[in-house]
Amino acid sequence: MPATLFVVATPIGNLEDLTFRALRVLREVDLIAAEDTRRTAKLLARYDVRKPVVSLREHNETRQTPRLVARLAGGESIALVSDAGTPGIADPGALLVRAARDAGLPVVPVPGPSAVTAALSVSGLDIDQFVFMGFPPASGKARNDWFYQLSAETRTVVFLEAPHRIRKTMDQATLLVKRHIYVMREITKKHEEYVTCTNTYIPGSIEEKGEFTIVVEPAHNDDVTIDKKVVYEMFMRLHDQAGFDVGHALTLVGCALGIDKNRVKNIVRKVDILVKQQN
Repeated sequence: MPATLFVVATPIGNLEDLTFRALRVLREVDLIAAEDTRRTAKLLARYDVRKPVVSLREHNETRQTPRLVARLAGGESIALVSDAGTPGIADPGALLVRAARDAGLPVVPVPGPSAVTAALSVSGLDIDQFVFMGFPPASGKARNDWFYQLSAETRTVVFLEAPHRIRKTMDQATLLVKRHIYVMREITKKHEEYVTCTNTYIPGSIEEKGEFTIVVEPAHNDDVTIDKKVVYEMFMRLHDQAGFDVGHALTLVGCALGIDKNRVKNIVRKVDILVKQQN
């Protein structure tokens, strides 16, 4: 096999989802660069693939990339795999791919499983456009801004979340998003689970263990005609800084933005809850 970097998608849970082509490539390359060598070892053992494996993860990618590029340049072929799914999609690998391309070396995708497309495919939504938003920021202003962006997005959104933050994330999402949210846990695995939420997330409705992929349907027209963050900030400036009482501040914001006072009040209430939860 000529010197090539193969970006190989591997199963996200069920090991039977490995493609014939991916299996052939793993058997033929000189080296496998894996995000999680222990998990990859289980996959290789399942298919009796006996190849050298090296670690390529977030914490050593900068150090390991030049070594792997040198091996490619020396004539070796390498398969890049993540712990599950497609490398480079919320996983390490992009640095190695760029370095290989910059060195003039061939990079070839071997497509296959992806939690993103798997979740979208069973959402029941018409997917002609979608936005992948990765993981929400853990805390602070970046997290609030992320959820404001989610609430106004007119395309289908898919994102990932860790089990220890799923309840907090769903509380914030359902507070700002008035539409269906599809929570998918452990896709393709033994304990896979699907829950649909609308405006409330009920704790305990889905087990807070494993890996989560969430799909949010597009914002409706009445959701995107106004930026909730703008409404809240205008209200706070008038009420907290300029000294207007609540009623007058709500009225002024409504007049300025051309929306009903009660709608302003509802937005301010929801965003205020979100801010207090974050603090």
